[in-house]
Amino acid sequence: MVSYIDIIRRLLPGDYNTSTGTPDSPKHFEEFVKEVKKKVPELRDREDWEVESITLEAVEWVRDKLCKMLDYEEFTNPDVSKFAGLYSCYHPEIGDFYMVVYDEENAMTASGYFGFTLTKDKKKAEKDYRFT
Repeated sequence: MVSYIDIIRRLLPGDYNTSTGTPDSPKHFEEFVKEVKKKVPELRDREDWEVESITLEAVEWVRDKLCKMLDYEEFTNPDVSKFAGLYSCYHPEIGDFYMVVYDEENAMTASGYFGFTLTKDKKKAEKDYRFT
């Protein structure tokens, strides 16, 4: 099994997103899985839903274990929840890198969106975060 660190290292640099419950969701999912399988060959034989799940678990693990939050914005009401975060991260095998995370959930439409950027360029991360 490929480690979470290897997944993140191989996805650097890149912008990724996936979603559920919208007309664009199948396209987002397909493009997400295709890109991950291209960059992480150990996941090529897995079911598409497993590739998405393992990759998102890797992002969450790295965010919790290796990253420090630099800034965030959050909006919630009973129907919609939005979060954008900018993180500074470090691992000996990767070095310093940055992650931008955007997460949105809409209870009324039962839809969700999750996107993340991985980069070693702090200015790019800051720009992506401000845009988000």
